[in-house]
Amino acid sequence: MSDTQTSFPPPGETSADLWLESSNLVGAVLGGVAYGIHVAVVAECLWHIFPRSFKRGSKNNWFLVAFVLVMFVTGTVNFACNTRMTQLMFVNNRAFPEGGPMGWFIANYAIDTNTAGNAGYIVANFFADALLLWRTYVVWNTYLIIIFPGLVFLGSTAMSILTLYQASRPTASLWTHTTVQFSLPYFSISIALNILLTLLLVGRLFYMSERAKRAIGREHAATYSSIASMLIESAVPYAVTGLIFIITYARNSNVQNLVLPVLSQIMCISPEVIILRVAMGRAVTAKTYQNASGPRSGTEMSMKFRSRPTPQDTFQLSTTHGTDGTLNGSMQFASKYDLAHEEV
Repeated sequence: MSDTQTSFPPPGETSADLWLESSNLVGAVLGGVAYGIHVAVVAECLWHIFPRSFKRGSKNNWFLVAFVLVMFVTGTVNFACNTRMTQLMFVNNRAFPEGGPMGWFIANYAIDTNTAGNAGYIVANFFADALLLWRTYVVWNTYLIIIFPGLVFLGSTAMSILTLYQASRPTASLWTHTTVQFSLPYFSISIALNILLTLLLVGRLFYMSERAKRAIGREHAATYSSIASMLIESAVPYAVTGLIFIITYARNSNVQNLVLPVLSQIMCISPEVIILRVAMGRAVTAKTYQNASGPRSGTEMSMKFRSRPTPQDTFQLSTTHGTDGTLNGSMQFASKYDLAHEEV
């Protein structure tokens, strides 16, 4: 028996009303699935980072632990508040006289629970964008490349504060039509920044992977130059999901309700996966490909990698161009206790 034959829609609601309510409810479920993945990623991160944090000279590891925990707490606050709002909409206030569950949601958008959830999203977005900005500097190894993205990041931060203030005012929401609306510019600037940083990271990582393949061979460079690793390190899932959201949000499509809860968790997951690669020695750092543009006469080019996947040792390949044009090479293995701290 089909759903249409057994359904009993609420009286007075159109198919458009039902689609709007369904998108919010299904979005909450998808957000729960994304949060489950988030929990698994955080557990994996702490499993690799936390034991090393008690060793001498482990300040960098403690920073990684703190960053992962901040992202997890903000993502949890956002998910918990969204779940509470879903309960209030569809259970406690489903018979709201002015529009049912969605009418209650719009009328009570500025309550403390929802404001806390929005604050969790904005704080997580700030740290996620900051990590991507730092990764761009690390991969390019120059401050010049992040001057413009840094200015965009400051603009996004300012707009996020204004958006949170505007959405927390009585009778206001992200969909309120006011003289000056900050939510659309905020989402647009933030996601544009992510796309810009993603393009910079993908381009640089692709260039460096080609250099690595020519220097040490495709097989040995596969861990660091694969398409999957480049997509992860450049946070492509975050940028793609954000782009889908901003398009649907600008068009006022109900699909935005399906995407936003997932985006809030992917926004936390993407930087945490980068942190996980750092902890496992898989991430590209400022020292991974020194002089990636090619060695000059009499100069050296060194490339350092962690061995795949054993943590006991590290592999270092050094190549030196002599004055006669010959290529001299040496390989060294170092104990895990001699490893230098990776950069985020």
